[in-house]
Amino acid sequence: MREDKLKFLSPRSDITFKCDACMHVWDSEPEDIVDAPELAHPYRYFATCDKCRATAQQIPWQRGLFSSYVKSTGPKTIEGKAASAANLDGHPTPEEAMRTRFNALKHGAAAKQALYFPAKPGKYDACETCDIDHDYCSQQVACMRRTELFMRHLIAIQNGDPEMLRENHAIQQANFAALMDDMLLSVISKGVALEAPVYSFDKEGGFHLGNYKDPTTGETKLLTELKANPLLKHIFDLIGKNNLSLSDLGMTQKVQDDNDIKMGKLQQDGVEKQSLLSFQEKQAEQLGKLTEMMKSSKENLKNDPILIEHNQNSGDG
Repeated sequence: MREDKLKFLSPRSDITFKCDACMHVWDSEPEDIVDAPELAHPYRYFATCDKCRATAQQIPWQRGLFSSYVKSTGPKTIEGKAASAANLDGHPTPEEAMRTRFNALKHGAAAKQALYFPAKPGKYDACETCDIDHDYCSQQVACMRRTELFMRHLIAIQNGDPEMLRENHAIQQANFAALMDDMLLSVISKGVALEAPVYSFDKEGGFHLGNYKDPTTGETKLLTELKANPLLKHIFDLIGKNNLSLSDLGMTQKVQDDNDIKMGKLQQDGVEKQSLLSFQEKQAEQLGKLTEMMKSSKENLKNDPILIEHNQNSGDG
């Protein structure tokens, strides 16, 4: 399917560029288009930055979005195909149909995401590491990062193709691993048990710290209690849900013993099967020898002179 699509895909003109030199982001037609058969959408786009005059490429998130779109198979139901065809007059070419569907998805995704994540450059936590220019983002309806994520899932679910989300899932797993490392380092540095002050509230809602007077020095000291580091629970949850325990990895003594037992049973079963096969072969060999002995005995009886003379005298010869 992908090779068939590449035959009728043509370069696009609605490209978002990002200048790595001055970080400027803008929309324009490309000045240069280079064939890139290794990409799902087989083109790379270039333009000159109108601020610093450096050569800029298509912004990465849009290139990834184009790839997801090209890999999609389009609507499969009758209703979906009819809705897609209704967007165009006459008889659209496959390329026109694909562009129309992409634009419909893009605008629909932005409209839905704007309800929850309107474009607010610098206001979200993710803005600190976002590579989209804030000036460009402020001109959009919704957060571009959220819209891209929304479209990736929309295209993947519509086409029943989880392969499109593999990159997202890999990034999530890497983030989980990094998060767990940070929590482990925090627990190691601060300890598995944390000392917390004892406190209470009176009937009027007043807050009181627990304290006592040291009988030896007469000093008032704060009462404290030891509590388990709260990060431990989250670490164990991540380990369990991501199948990272020693048992899951086959590293516990019990799992090793169970594996040895299973292996021993398989080996014993193999020995028993081999022994049974050897017995059957020997039995067949003995039966073969017995058959030959019976044949030889019958031949000997026929040639026995006494038996021949007896048969002649009795009239059986």
